[in-house]
Amino acid sequence: MEDIRDKIIEERSPGEDSMDLLWMTSFWEVFTDCTIELDSQFVITHLRRKVDSSSVLEGIVGRFFLDIIAEGDKSLVLENLELLKTGDAPYVRFPALSEFDRYHRWTLVPIFHANEFSGCQGVAIDITEQTLKEITLNWQRAVIEEGSDFVVISDINENLLYVNPGAYQMSGYESESNSFQLASLFTPEHLRLVRTEGIKAVIKNDIWVTRGELIKKDGTSIPVDQTLFSIKDEKGEIILVATVIRDITSFIEHEARLEEARSAAEAANVAKSEFLSRMSHEMRTPMNAIIGMTNIGLTSPTVEKKDYAFGKIDAASKHLLGVINDVLDMAKIEANRLELSLARFNFEQLLKRVVDVINYRVEERSQQFTLGIDKAIPRILIGDDQRLTQVITNLLSNAVKFTPEEGSIHLEARLLSEEDDKCFLEISVTDTGIGITREQSARLFHSFEQADAATSRKYGGTGLGLAISKRIVELMGGDIWIESEPGQGSKFIFTAMLSKIPDSLNGELSKEHFPEETVRSSAEAYDFSQFTILLAEDVEINCEIVLALLEPTKINTVCVDNGLQAITAFEKNPSKFDMIFMDVQMPELDGYEATRYIRSLPYPKAQQIPIIAMTANVFREDIEKCLAAGMNGHIGKPLVLNELLAVLEQNLRADK
Repeated sequence: MEDIRDKIIEERSPGEDSMDLLWMTSFWEVFTDCTIELDSQFVITHLRRKVDSSSVLEGIVGRFFLDIIAEGDKSLVLENLELLKTGDAPYVRFPALSEFDRYHRWTLVPIFHANEFSGCQGVAIDITEQTLKEITLNWQRAVIEEGSDFVVISDINENLLYVNPGAYQMSGYESESNSFQLASLFTPEHLRLVRTEGIKAVIKNDIWVTRGELIKKDGTSIPVDQTLFSIKDEKGEIILVATVIRDITSFIEHEARLEEARSAAEAANVAKSEFLSRMSHEMRTPMNAIIGMTNIGLTSPTVEKKDYAFGKIDAASKHLLGVINDVLDMAKIEANRLELSLARFNFEQLLKRVVDVINYRVEERSQQFTLGIDKAIPRILIGDDQRLTQVITNLLSNAVKFTPEEGSIHLEARLLSEEDDKCFLEISVTDTGIGITREQSARLFHSFEQADAATSRKYGGTGLGLAISKRIVELMGGDIWIESEPGQGSKFIFTAMLSKIPDSLNGELSKEHFPEETVRSSAEAYDFSQFTILLAEDVEINCEIVLALLEPTKINTVCVDNGLQAITAFEKNPSKFDMIFMDVQMPELDGYEATRYIRSLPYPKAQQIPIIAMTANVFREDIEKCLAAGMNGHIGKPLVLNELLAVLEQNLRADK
């Protein structure tokens, strides 16, 4: 066996013995984790590890050295290996992460035979723990140095030893400033709290957390969370105190927004609960009247008493229908599905119709009503006349309700401006009623709310009308507001943007499309005895209602139960029928499909006969769906006699 002395150049003082090679070998083994040898291609040929070594480098003999190195460190290792081959370096030393997720510091020495590189040998030391500590410290240092938090370290007497950039940035002081002192950053009360309770807590528990305000250099303050940490020596004695301060302005604002949202949600829940209570009252009251007056009418021995009961039933039914319509409109608003449907209409006639509807209530209460219409307003306008009517009717109904007997109500419409094909109108309703406070005014147009609970109990109402009106007006490009004082009456004003038509067509259209309406007093005034209608309705009582309403007109009516029967009856004798009333929802075949089938039949009468939807589906999209199926019009349930007669007169003419 080759003697190790042959590979050692030993220098020693005169008279001294040679170095103890056993000691040298032991030293090598104690301060390294393993020894390794590589051939000229850097393939691992030998590996020696101590029996009690924690090194994970095992099972690597025969592998290319670069293959055991993690991907991120391979370029560094390859650079050092290439340097060994040149002979320009007596050794190389580098740290590297292995495929075993451990860090090692390698020291490799090149071996040359006959000036040819034949491999290398060296040692490895596992430095994982040391490296991770360095990484952690570097990370912590980066967080402190580059973070936005305020970090200072002081001794127990508040002498500053370290201030991070975040502290200067948060406080507004310059890093070179000598005026940066902890005492100048807090109120005297907060400083006393830190120096007493804070220091005691740090001594006892090593940490103390509080919330307060930091006073910046410019005198302004910000809300902060403050934490004190103790830093101890090897004996466990506190030598330093670290202060970490975080700006919680955004957090406080977020908390405030959450609290505001929570309060708003609670208020909304209260409002909706009150609304449901009102709705129960508003629905049950007319229902009670309907049921009660029905029993009175059935048992009354005189015609006068029965007529009285029927009148009350009629009024209660209309009130209940208004409540239902408000609820359905509000549901559409909540779902953001309320839309306008534009059409040409006569503005003056619209106002007169509204006045006719409201006038009987005005007369009942002996109130004075006046109407003013600006002559500059174009006679024919384009807009959603039904929704405009709804808003004006709602305002007038409120005025009548909240104005005492013999009070006055004034409806006025005036032109604010015109531009191209648009005109901007202002419509107001003024009354001499009870009036309301400014605080109550702010709640009037909110969903599910009324001015106050006392108003609701005394005057009734759902609290939806003004919220619905506000949404309609906004869709029309306008606004709605109130001017009122308690006891001084109220003035509701709204604006709306409507389209107009050219002046050259205005007069012609008003005569052709908007004739003055004439409503006959009763069904007896009509004679439709020469006409026959087909009524498709699956609910028996609805058929009875139609037959009873139309009986005075002497019109001939054939009733069927569903869409299939309607098709069969029409196909059997098309010339017999002059008009079809078609329910929409029926068994076997619905009204839409029945209409489409009739329109597809190959004879002229199938395309010419008027088909009118008679249904409780009364939303604008429902009407449009009926028209798209081939129907000529729509009449909503519950049926109104005058509307039913108007539809008959419009479609059953002598020159049909």
